[in-house]
Amino acid sequence: MHGRVADQAVAGQRTALNLAGAATEELTRGMSLAPPATFRPTSRVDVELSLLPSAKPLKERARLHFHAYTAEAIARVVLYGRKQVAPGETAFAQLRLTDPALLLPGDGFILRQFSPVITVGGGRVLENTPPRKMKDAAAYAGFLKVLAAGSLAEVLHAHLTASGAKGVSLTEMVARTGATVQQVTRLSLTLANVVRITDHFVLAGSLNLLRDGLLSVLDAFHKQNPLVAGMSKEELRAQLSEASPEVFNRAFEDAVKARGIELAGELVHLPGRGVAMKDEEAESRQTIEVAFASAGLKVPAMKDVLAGLKVDKARAQKIVTLLLRDKVLVKISEDLVFHRDALADLRQRMAAEKLKSPRIDVGRFKDVTGVSRKYAIPLLEYLDRERVTRRVGDERVIL
Repeated sequence: MHGRVADQAVAGQRTALNLAGAATEELTRGMSLAPPATFRPTSRVDVELSLLPSAKPLKERARLHFHAYTAEAIARVVLYGRKQVAPGETAFAQLRLTDPALLLPGDGFILRQFSPVITVGGGRVLENTPPRKMKDAAAYAGFLKVLAAGSLAEVLHAHLTASGAKGVSLTEMVARTGATVQQVTRLSLTLANVVRITDHFVLAGSLNLLRDGLLSVLDAFHKQNPLVAGMSKEELRAQLSEASPEVFNRAFEDAVKARGIELAGELVHLPGRGVAMKDEEAESRQTIEVAFASAGLKVPAMKDVLAGLKVDKARAQKIVTLLLRDKVLVKISEDLVFHRDALADLRQRMAAEKLKSPRIDVGRFKDVTGVSRKYAIPLLEYLDRERVTRRVGDERVIL
């Protein structure tokens, strides 16, 4: 490649590169040139390693010199399913490197002992994003066998199986398989059980399990909270935190289309499920509503209303929450709650007062509404927030 301009270079060619914006002191031995936001260095890799017949047995947690391309590091060997590797044997292991390196599946490496510094074996990288904790050793051994001997389609499927409801993004799949974007995209179209969500992949089985889990979470919620109409989408998502946002949203949309779940405003619920009140709870709901509706703007203290109910405090509070959610009651401050009809009537009165004079102060407001300062100030602040009035000095302008 010397002496001529080229648009591309392939492995094995000696190439001079013009790196704009890179200072010489920023470059070190072992660095790799890669597309932006695709690959990242790693200090842990799962590998298939082989010992030379002339080497000494390799014991668990042994330290060796690690060489891959021009990168060098000290590696501690963590063996899978055994205490040592005999000369001439091949085994699965995790190498923990002192210095991160850019390593892709299929990359080869050489291992040398410390003293004397002689080559004792080598191998190839299988996984560059291994889990920190292994839940099922047998299943993980099967996963590594697929990475070691499987086709690209089988490797892709193995990664998707391991990822479950999290799925794998296109960029991550490229980084974890060493395949190109085109190869991964083409394969995803040929595999019948792979679902693509924009640039994210998940197995159809994992998507179905997540959808079933979504319904189960809602069913349990309805049983535990009969006085609550449903969960917010974010609450539901928090209960299924193992899913990525992309996969969760797809499962949610599929469940809505299949009428497995329904939306009521900002709440999610199962069809035919919602608030299920007992007789005394329905009576208490009516008592609360009547107490505030009949009071107009001179509302009672909530604790006094709840004290006279036939239900316990916890259920009474849930009924209040339900009334607030349905906007039957409106909370305008920390201590004051009004019936919606009273506030609607107040708006009409403000409109009528505007015809007399567009400006109103606290004194006039008290005269018009018949309330004390205790209620007048919070009500005026509420009207400001609702853009019914606008404060100008000590007065309000009725808009």
